[in-house]
Amino acid sequence: MILSTPRYGNYHVGLEKTLFRDINTDSDEEGWQILFYYNIYRLGLTILLLALASPLIGTISLANNIYGLLVPTVGIAVISLITFINLQRRWPPLFVQAHFLFLLDILFITMLTFSRQLLDSSTLILYVTTASATAVLFSQRISLLYTLLCAFLIFYNDYAKFMEGTIVIRDYYLTPLLVVGLFSVVAIVGRIAGRARSVQTVVAQQNRALEDLDRINQVILEQLDIGVLFVDNKLNIEQINRSARDMIGVFINESEKITGELAEAMANHIGSGKGDGFNFRIQNREFGFTLLPLSNGQLVQIEDRTQIQKQIQQSKLASIGRMASAISHEIRNPLNAISHAAQLLRPANSAMDEDSELIQIIRTHSHRIDEIIKSVLERSRPGKPQRKELKLQAWLKVFIDTFRETIDSGNVDLTAGGEDATVLFDPTQLEQVITNLCQNSIKYAKPEGDGLKIHLQIGRALDG
Repeated sequence: MILSTPRYGNYHVGLEKTLFRDINTDSDEEGWQILFYYNIYRLGLTILLLALASPLIGTISLANNIYGLLVPTVGIAVISLITFINLQRRWPPLFVQAHFLFLLDILFITMLTFSRQLLDSSTLILYVTTASATAVLFSQRISLLYTLLCAFLIFYNDYAKFMEGTIVIRDYYLTPLLVVGLFSVVAIVGRIAGRARSVQTVVAQQNRALEDLDRINQVILEQLDIGVLFVDNKLNIEQINRSARDMIGVFINESEKITGELAEAMANHIGSGKGDGFNFRIQNREFGFTLLPLSNGQLVQIEDRTQIQKQIQQSKLASIGRMASAISHEIRNPLNAISHAAQLLRPANSAMDEDSELIQIIRTHSHRIDEIIKSVLERSRPGKPQRKELKLQAWLKVFIDTFRETIDSGNVDLTAGGEDATVLFDPTQLEQVITNLCQNSIKYAKPEGDGLKIHLQIGRALDG
């Protein structure tokens, strides 16, 4: 049965940091990795000892020291293999496994040390490795306790030899040096590990800051109307925003690489070494490409030139509208004066003579010009057209009579025909449309004979 327990990081959340839980790592994962590599060292050490003792395996008996060496060595090897499973499961908690393994190794080293006439005191150097590992994984207080324990066992080994009468003067002087070296190595390793951990913390913070900046840049890029993408030297897309994908999506394959004619055009432009951009047409839309060389690729900016031209055209039309509005205001003042003068010239006698007819023409066309100016002003200030119900035959008769007064009717034959129809239309706008068509006919038509014939036909389209 496999037990499922929380990881060490969740295990100590909400608990006070005690002496035995004082793990000196920035993350649980880092501590587990340190313990994993240390366990590889333990397993390798036991395998080496077994290999060195293999020639003596035939002489093993319960009475000799070889048996006392091989049994704990095999035991440590088995425990190391089991430890790999526990490390993978992350159970027991990190601090429990760490303390258990370090104490077990100190016990193992001590058993090797007291195996007389085999390894003698040369195994004391292994205390340095274990104590140094505690300095990497634990805080300074914990590693100091383990170092003191190792120093006590080293001195106890000399004491046991002294009691047995087997101590050598050389070993007596080497022991203090070994203990001083042990504390020095642990202090140096702990210092280096602390500095490395500080650097790692700063690097992790910088990486998180860069990740945040990358997310911010991505959000900003997605909001841009222009297309922006970054490609490597083989035109593989590293980063692209939505606008660029909408513009050149037909030239992007499943592997996120630019292909087709666009890839050829970009490769030719890069190979030419020109600093300016180039234009490329995609589906009746013209795009402008600007490439900025980088150390490992190209930063490409794409603009929809067709959309820009539309915006320029709209801006021009808006300027023309404002100018037409200003001109209309200027024309209206003298037009009002002409209309008022024509009204004053009208004789009191209502009988129509030639002068009265000319005055009526002036008034009619002054009113027509005023309506045109009013329509222009309304177009500069967009509003709903004033639609009215119009019977086209009667309306065209009035239009033809009015239009003939503005042209040399001797050279133009203007007629209308077709079935009558009733429509909803702004009469002023309709008059402008028909007037423009007739004036264009007079200006650009080239009849074969002497006269020009213009016929206005009322009809109904197939869709009604």
